[in-house]
Amino acid sequence: MITALFMAWAIGANDSAKAVGTAVGSGVLGFKRAVLIIGIFTTLGVFLGGSGVSGTVSGLAEGMSAGEVGLVLFSAASAVTLASLWGRPISTTQSIIGGLVGASLALGLPVDWWTVGRIASAWVLSPIVAALFAVAVYRLYKPLLRRIKCLRNLELTQKWLVFTAAAFSAFNLGANELSNVAGVMEGLGIDGPFKLLLALTLTLGALTFSYDVMMTVGRDISPLGPTSAFSSQFGASLAVSAANLIGLPVSSGQAIVGAISGLGLYKGERVNLKLLVGIVKGWVIAPVFAGAISYVLITFLA
Repeated sequence: MITALFMAWAIGANDSAKAVGTAVGSGVLGFKRAVLIIGIFTTLGVFLGGSGVSGTVSGLAEGMSAGEVGLVLFSAASAVTLASLWGRPISTTQSIIGGLVGASLALGLPVDWWTVGRIASAWVLSPIVAALFAVAVYRLYKPLLRRIKCLRNLELTQKWLVFTAAAFSAFNLGANELSNVAGVMEGLGIDGPFKLLLALTLTLGALTFSYDVMMTVGRDISPLGPTSAFSSQFGASLAVSAANLIGLPVSSGQAIVGAISGLGLYKGERVNLKLLVGIVKGWVIAPVFAGAISYVLITFLA
């Protein structure tokens, strides 16, 4: 349970930036208000929207004891925390899956490579799909804004739309990333009120440690105004929601990075390719690192 809470804190420190980073980076939402959105809608997401994802993840943990699951979560949370110290958005989903695969190999348990392959293919497709959704939302959204002639009404409309997109993304964070942790714990018979404790711990992680990652997502990849912020965030949320519907754990971080960079390229704006390469390297390193730590810890301690 302690390592599950550590993982929830790490998700808050890193993945919450992907839910509200565009809103904060574009100046539409303040940091504390963004954390409040995270707390409310992540809680709703883990209770109302995460059953399919949690079932997929709990299936990969079959045959593991509570202690072994604890080492998996510790390995994944350590990888995510190191990325947060670096100020880089990393995939907590990939870290957990990598940790589970490493543990299974160390224990000699069968690995459901078909499920792992499906999940990995979703990791590749989610940033591409999110970029396409972001461009589509932008093309629909921009002409509608031009019809609003009053500047005050235009600003109010943009703020509410960005708020709605951030809330939608925070709900997906609970339904996907946090449900990965909840799914592993459900496999051990720990459910119900513990989900609320996970959500509260995630909110604490967002409040204490997520600001640098928020700035990387919302400011450093590509310039974001309110229109681009809404289109990127909503496009990424649509991609993650589609994965939730079919029970695939995907990374909201990959989705939002794909949406921001894809929309930036479509608009002909500057995209920080050096930063993008570093982020993609992190996506590859995260599951390998978590899997390696999990393999070593279980080999020597379990």
